[in-house]
Amino acid sequence: MKIIATIDGGTFIAELSVQEIDFLAGKTIGDKGYYDHNRTIRSGTTFNIVKAFEQIHRNNNRRHQIENVKQTLKMLLIGLEMVDPLIEEPKPEDLKEA
Repeated sequence: MKIIATIDGGTFIAELSVQEIDFLAGKTIGDKGYYDHNRTIRSGTTFNIVKAFEQIHRNNNRRHQIENVKQTLKMLLIGLEMVDPLIEEPKPEDLKEA
């Protein structure tokens, strides 16, 4: 992506490659779509990429939370393995007496 011009303090004109447009659109634009319909981007097309990046950021935060839960569960399992069983399995000699 290349910024071509600044319109005001918060708006820009940018030059994007076909691949960058495809990533923004979430689908391939330059190729023919279903039924040989050629998909194109017209001037004035708006991409709401802020929502997409917010979702990526949320997913990244959730990944850290899930990793923390995973580590906690591993530690719990290790702790449970150390605890003596509440009910012991009968030994073969105990079964003979019964």
